[in-house]
Amino acid sequence: MNWGAIVLPLLLACLLLYILWYFARAGGKALARSREVTRFRFEAKQVGARADPVLERLAARVDAARRHLVPPEEILGDLDEGTQELGEAQAMTEAMRAPPYALHLRDAMGQDLERAVRAIEMIRFGCEQSTAGRGRGAELEAQTSVKRGYLNLLHARESLGSHLGEANRLEPLPPARARRSRI
Repeated sequence: MNWGAIVLPLLLACLLLYILWYFARAGGKALARSREVTRFRFEAKQVGARADPVLERLAARVDAARRHLVPPEEILGDLDEGTQELGEAQAMTEAMRAPPYALHLRDAMGQDLERAVRAIEMIRFGCEQSTAGRGRGAELEAQTSVKRGYLNLLHARESLGSHLGEANRLEPLPPARARRSRI
């Protein structure tokens, strides 16, 4: 009996199956990385769609109050709503599942939203000081708080937009670079 005629085709079949398995596994990993990045982009867009209109609306209202077109006490309700909506956007950001090499983006978006909430608190303080009417010094402090808070709000919005744009341009890393970035 010729064992070579039986064993050689079996070895070649095993080799072919191994090669097919290897490439299927590599393709599956590439597909998983692509899905992970696509999901992250989608979740980042949702955060942006939730937070940007709030920041835009608040910036317009605060600017109107800063220019004395609207009394400061009128925007307090807007500030409360904005704080709540941005808190929800922060929760969305914390729930995002980012690829390991994009964790810094998720964290930066969360920090931008925290910065916006702190800016709203500063604006609220200035509006409350302004309505208390305790003299010229308190009025200057109130104007300064509103102006600084307004600028911080604008900067937080700009920074969030930058990080959202970076998340939108994110591409899946090749396997070797993805492994290196986790170290």
